[in-house]
Amino acid sequence: MLLLLVANLIILPVAISFFNDDLSTRWIAFNCLSDTIFLIDIVVNFRTGIMQQDNAEQVILDPKLIAKHYLKTWFFLDLISSIPLDYIFLIFN
Repeated sequence: MLLLLVANLIILPVAISFFNDDLSTRWIAFNCLSDTIFLIDIVVNFRTGIMQQDNAEQVILDPKLIAKHYLKTWFFLDLISSIPLDYIFLIFN
């Protein structure tokens, strides 16, 4: 995930800035792959156990509690950063 984040921070702005008219299939495939992996990460986070705050040795594995905790903490930021806006704009244009 970290490598994809760094690649998105470097590769995609360069591609948009300098190669806007000549986007090859590799750029498009990389963009689709990274967007897909980030969206899959949201699904995985709904199933990943969380540590109890008062007892670091016990992990909560109840899916309802995990989902509730994720929705309260990182879900909104993950969702906003994972939405493939470029493809949404292409659909509506």
